[in-house]
Amino acid sequence: MATLSTREGASAMTEETNEQSLVAKPLGWFENVRQFWREVAREMRQVSWPTRTEVVNTTVVVVIAVFFFAFYLFSADLTFTYLIQGLEWVAGKVF
Repeated sequence: MATLSTREGASAMTEETNEQSLVAKPLGWFENVRQFWREVAREMRQVSWPTRTEVVNTTVVVVIAVFFFAFYLFSADLTFTYLIQGLEWVAGKVF
């Protein structure tokens, strides 16, 4: 049990010294910007870009879905409009 706590203490101390070395030397504004753009370039190399065919296919699917839902919402709106107008007409005759 004592060796376990000693090992934990030693690893905690090495982590603490690593943190101190990182904190002790702050980067300047220009270096921060350069590091940011280096990291951006590295991440962009890792991106899986779609092929032209995949982009065209997904665009066609999106356009079809937009027209489908536009037609659906238009027809639902007309249906509810006539239904409500009919209820108003019936309510006007009854009351």
